[in-house]
Formats: sequence, C-alpha cells, structure tokens
Amino acid sequence: MATDDMPRHWYEDYERGRPGYPEQVVDLAELAPSATALELAAGTGKFTRQLVSRIAHVVAVEPDPGMRRLLAASCPGVEAIDGAAEQIPLADNAVDAVFVAQAFHWFDNEPALMEIARVLRPGGALVVMWNVANGSAVPSITAVEELLAPIWPQDSGFPLDMMSGDWAPNAWNLPFAKKTFNQIREARLANPQTVDPVGLVAYFGSMGWVANLPDEERQPLVDAMRSHLTAAEYVLPWQTRVQWTRLSTPA
Repeated sequence: MATDDMPRHWYEDYERGRPGYPEQVVDLAELAPSATALELAAGTGKFTRQLVSRIAHVVAVEPDPGMRRLLAASCPGVEAIDGAAEQIPLADNAVDAVFVAQAFHWFDNEPALMEIARVLRPGGALVVMWNVANGSAVPSITAVEELLAPIWPQDSGFPLDMMSGDWAPNAWNLPFAKKTFNQIREARLANPQTVDPVGLVAYFGSMGWVANLPDEERQPLVDAMRSHLTAAEYVLPWQTRVQWTRLSTPA
C-alpha cells in the first residue's frame, strides 16, 4: 500500500501508467444522476473521474496524502477527504453506493464491511473491482521483461500484475457479510489499455519494487526499459473483474 514517504515520482508514475476502468462499471450500481456515491481508497482519482462524469455528488476517501493531492487536482469538484475503509468519516445512511477500485484486498474485511453497511442507505450498492492481466502485451516486451525478471516478486504475476496473491476477497464468507448484504454478483469486462513507451515505463515504475530502488539503480533501469521500447504504442490486455451487491433491506 502507498504511504506518503513514497518517492514523488511514484505518484506520477501511478497516475500516468496504471489502467482505468470500463464505463459499464458505474452502471452496475443502477444509480440516478442525483445520487451520492462514495469511493474508498480513491487513489489518484482514476475511477473517481468516471463517477464525477455520471453522478451528482461524489465523496472520495483516500488515506495517502500524496495520492490525495493528485486526486484533488484532477477532480476539483470532488469532496476528497482523509480516511480509511475501517473508519469512514461520514454519517450513517449517507450514500447510495460505495465503490472500491483495486483496493479492497488492502482492507480489514469485517470492520470495513461494517462501516460500508453503516454509511449505505437501505438497498444501497457496493461495487468492488480489480484490473487483472488477461494475456501478454502487444507488441512483445520480452526485452523489458528480461530486465525486470531479477527484481520481480515471486508471488506476483509477471510482468502484468499489480498486487501479490489472489485478487478475490474472503470478505463474502464472513457471517456479517452473509446476513447484511445480498448475494454477490460478478462480471468480467474487457479493459485493454493503450500506452506509449513513456506510459508503459511509468506502469512498471509504479510498482513498489521498482519505485523504491535507490536512484542510482532505478534510473539506469528506467533508461534501459525506454531504450528497448521501439513501438509507438503498446496494448496491455487487462480484464476488469467486478463483484457487486446491495445492502439487504428488512423483510
């Protein structure tokens, strides 16, 4: 997870290189334009910008000050506030939907779900999503892969992966989840990302194991990656995996 002591270039690489999300994700919550939506762990605002274009009132909660600065700059109409999923700084029954993009695996499941249930209005939607690799980059980036292989964590998919371990949460098996939320629904949406060489290097630079290298190691690696990327653009074949549900209403 990001912290404000990450190098400044990490935040810029994250915003430049990480993929966004399909427009259809917002539709799954079936919100009226006048609704109020909450995004937890909003990061630099990649998904927030899609919410703002569709929903009247968007609140974005982000604990990392560096990310929150970029979020506020890119989404000036959003209420961007400090906070965490386990202690959401909103009143009870405050929002019609809660969205979480590429972050639910960081949460402490039960307290986070309890807080989400608290701030949701009856029947409100919870939508969580992850971008997961669904193939290889086109054209091939074999030369870059060879540069990165020695430092890539063994528990992360190589080379297109953004986290360690399984993306699917165990939260839905908790007794609290089963009695509080409706049945989980799922969708898998194609989400190809087209980047130029600078964007592709930024994507790799947004990985902690690259960003945290000492400058005398990181910069030569960045320069070497750039020298091997000769195409005008590359397509990264992400698939957005979405799970959504609604807060149960009393019978």
